[in-house]
Amino acid sequence: MKHFNKLMVLALVLITTGTFAQETKWGVRLGVGLPNLQSTDDNIYSKDYKTVAGFDGGIFLDYGLTENFSIKTELYYATKGGERNGMQPIPPAQLDPQLGQLTGGVPVYANFDNRAVFNYIGIPVLAKYEWNLGDKWGVYANAGLYVEFILSPEQETSGESKFYYDEAGTMAVQVPYNAGTDENPVIIMVDLPAQNMTATTDIDKDLADMDFGAMFGGGVSYNLNDTSELIFDMRGSYGFIPLQNDTETYGTVHMGSFTFSLAYAYTFKNRSKKATPTND
Repeated sequence: MKHFNKLMVLALVLITTGTFAQETKWGVRLGVGLPNLQSTDDNIYSKDYKTVAGFDGGIFLDYGLTENFSIKTELYYATKGGERNGMQPIPPAQLDPQLGQLTGGVPVYANFDNRAVFNYIGIPVLAKYEWNLGDKWGVYANAGLYVEFILSPEQETSGESKFYYDEAGTMAVQVPYNAGTDENPVIIMVDLPAQNMTATTDIDKDLADMDFGAMFGGGVSYNLNDTSELIFDMRGSYGFIPLQNDTETYGTVHMGSFTFSLAYAYTFKNRSKKATPTND
């Protein structure tokens, strides 16, 4: 969160700039995001994550430069992440040190539920062009860049499972067991009992604290009256900065998302100054 103050300053600057636009729209957007953890390789730790829908919404400012062209910015909050259930690898660094020594520092597999949840605050700056379809309807397209900062990322795991050396679950991790007595030990190898995998782990140090990427989309607007409108917005985004700090171990993963939203906007029209009459 070391960049959070910079984000607030940027938001203030963008909002203040809107007061100089020819026509300013203020609004609120509420939606649902469908994030996608996109791996650029076949890393065993980052593949096969499924989409987890989350809240995506904020307040926006749309300041017009011409009748059809405007610059749109927003301060939004979004929940992103993914889940991976079933047999999956556990990094050696996350194992108990004694078990890590026993397994020789190689990844082991377990059957459990894994959910990674990331909350972001971000600002996009989008160029927008709108086509009017009569007095009530309009359609628009917009594209631009965004920056966002991660808040309190957590990993939630649940379930019980034995550990295995292979993804198929045919080679169980074994530990030494004394089948004899203390005086006459008989050491045999037995399967490690099932372990409780339920935990909530703070993974902030493992992830990049900010992302920067491209955003694009479009939507439909409906004028309720001269100053109010309802908007259906669709947008996609793709982050350029890898999510994991340790890309050598966990692979290169980028955060993408597709969002559907409903919004309300109120238009403030700047009044032109009237000429002051003079007496001849």
